Amino acid sequence: MTSKNFVLAMEYCDGGSLYSMLDQPKYFYGLPEEEFLIVLYDIASGMKYLRQQDIIHRDIKPGNIMRKVDENGRSIYKLTDFGAARRLEEEETFTSIYGTEEYLDPNMYEHAVLRRERSQDFGAVVDLWSLGVTIYHTATGHLPFQPYGGRKNTETMYMITTHKASGVISGVQKTENGEIEWRTDLPRTCLLSPFLKSIVTPIMAGLLESNTSLRWTFEKFFGTVQSLKEMSTIKLFNCSTGSNNKMYINKMDRFAKCQELIAKETEIAASEQLILYHNREISEVIDMTAEIQNWPKNVLHGQLYLFQRERLDQQRLNQPEIPPIPQFFSTDPVSYEKDAYVAHKTSAIAHLTVGYVTLAIQEQELMQLAEISLRDYIFRLTSHINNTIPDMKKLLEKHSKRQNMFYGIYASFIGYLEVLLPLLRENPDMAAVVRDRYERIQFIVSDCNPREVLKKAENRSEECKVYMEVLMNKIYEQEKEAISHCVGCLEEDNCSQKAEHLCSKIQEISSAFSKDRKQRTLCPELEYVHVSDRMRIQDLCVQLVSLLQGHCLRNLMRSYSVVGKQIGLLLKNVQRTKKVEQNIFSVNDCLEKLSNRIDKMDKECLSLAEQAKEGVRTHIKRGFSLPVPLQVQLRTTPSSPNRQEVPPMLRDSGLASSMAASSTASTSRLGDELTQRFTKLNTESFEVKEQVEKNQKSVEENDRMLKFGVQETLSPDLFAASADRGGATWEGGANG
Repeated sequence: MTSKNFVLAMEYCDGGSLYSMLDQPKYFYGLPEEEFLIVLYDIASGMKYLRQQDIIHRDIKPGNIMRKVDENGRSIYKLTDFGAARRLEEEETFTSIYGTEEYLDPNMYEHAVLRRERSQDFGAVVDLWSLGVTIYHTATGHLPFQPYGGRKNTETMYMITTHKASGVISGVQKTENGEIEWRTDLPRTCLLSPFLKSIVTPIMAGLLESNTSLRWTFEKFFGTVQSLKEMSTIKLFNCSTGSNNKMYINKMDRFAKCQELIAKETEIAASEQLILYHNREISEVIDMTAEIQNWPKNVLHGQLYLFQRERLDQQRLNQPEIPPIPQFFSTDPVSYEKDAYVAHKTSAIAHLTVGYVTLAIQEQELMQLAEISLRDYIFRLTSHINNTIPDMKKLLEKHSKRQNMFYGIYASFIGYLEVLLPLLRENPDMAAVVRDRYERIQFIVSDCNPREVLKKAENRSEECKVYMEVLMNKIYEQEKEAISHCVGCLEEDNCSQKAEHLCSKIQEISSAFSKDRKQRTLCPELEYVHVSDRMRIQDLCVQLVSLLQGHCLRNLMRSYSVVGKQIGLLLKNVQRTKKVEQNIFSVNDCLEKLSNRIDKMDKECLSLAEQAKEGVRTHIKRGFSLPVPLQVQLRTTPSSPNRQEVPPMLRDSGLASSMAASSTASTSRLGDELTQRFTKLNTESFEVKEQVEKNQKSVEENDRMLKFGVQETLSPDLFAASADRGGATWEGGANG
């Protein structure tokens, strides 16, 4: 303890290295998405701290990344082995060579491995290349650049890394002196979701630029990773492709931006997207203008279902890529080292296949849940419509009564004026004024267009009712048909358990082969077991792949076909219910316009009636005599309307009978009687106005009975419709 040497004390990481994890069969094709992101975030955080301290690592690789498991069971990854690290200020360079071949920057590789002598300085960007190779290795389980023969083929390795095009993230040579297979995307065996692949692929491409002037900077890398870390995620099952997508969206974005990303990822336009959360449209459970980070937690962590409103033909399901099962080498003599390698790779394929089995079962369940959500959504729509139609009918009846009362009142008033006009001939000016008001009221009341419009609205309402009855019967028939189908992997099939069991048996043999490799020689009995296990492990792997392809994937395709057909029918029903909603909205809009028009006509007629009444009162006050040839006038007087439709000023006056009885009465007597009538008219006109206003309030109150949640508005102007315009036209018909 008396030594003055410096000692670096580090915490113990009991999870091993990232390299040892990737060497396990279950991680042979890369880490799962959640674990990969932990590695990415932790290593980016560690590198950011080093850069803040002006330190370069110079040997970044999975073997120098250790895993620690915290008390919550979460992995924490830490950068270690700073033997090659050194301080390097901004813009400073170094010339010494450090690092591991497969992770070396191409320029350093040329000096360190190929031993080509030429003076060149290196900067901190060499860590970025090593970081890119490490991220690719973590995501796929394999190195990005692989010459035939491995690290011994140094010239080809250098050629691959320096001659690759910009944007290329991998290059593999599978045969000696063969062509290089370049890729700009991640392999299909990679366990990352498509959306995350689209985010991390540009990161890898930026870090793996052989031209240092095009390579990403540390700032850009740190910023991109931090943006990814802060993103919100949603799970969206696309019923058109049968795939469950995990989408990464900027938490500051709103729903419109989310729709754009969905359209880009799925090729379903925003206007065609029907997104459900359980049995509700997402617009019903979120604020469309709110930032995604403020959406309800159950939506962000729940399952959403995406449908295409105008569904086209079903797309083909994406089939998982299963690598070919490797074959063992000759048994004479047995190579335990080669057998261990083949068994290890076979075990890796088994773990990959188990993941595919789990995914296939999950997608079957999601297809069925999507159908249930869509069916429940339709029942909510139809229930709302069926509850609205009776209310709409009552509202139509109210409008009809009000319209009949309006026409009845002013038809009676016109008849009244027809009797009085000849009695005003001693005052030509006043007679002209009253006649003008009479003709204008008669012109307004002669307009039958409101009655025609109301009739069309009533017909449209009845069509909605009949159509919904037919549609509901069709929906119930389709539901019965859907219930009769039983597709997908059943619980009693025990697919997951079978797959796990077969995989565990394969893993046992692989572990035994690893032990055999260490012993190098076996006794005859153990060698016989070893040779038998070679055949057995391949047979088990064939059984596992057969379970996936012959059972689970086949059931998935059958579910996709059968359930997809039901979803297609349901989407047609959604369109039909939307059209009914639009027609109901159209009727409601029509009644609102009709009510406004009757209000306007009523206001004009009431004003004209007041003017006519005032003219007659003025005539009487001035003492003009009223001659009596009343029998002529009585011939043109219309029959009295229904008692309930006659206004108070005419209801009990007995004017028509008194006029008939007084045909021989004197002019003075008639003048006295009419004077009394028109004196009373002034008071009773207010009663008419009060009754009309009371009726209008009643109609306005009933207008609020119908509230429709239709997003799009049809807004047809039924007043402009021609008389021969038919009822609603239903695209496809209710039985389509």
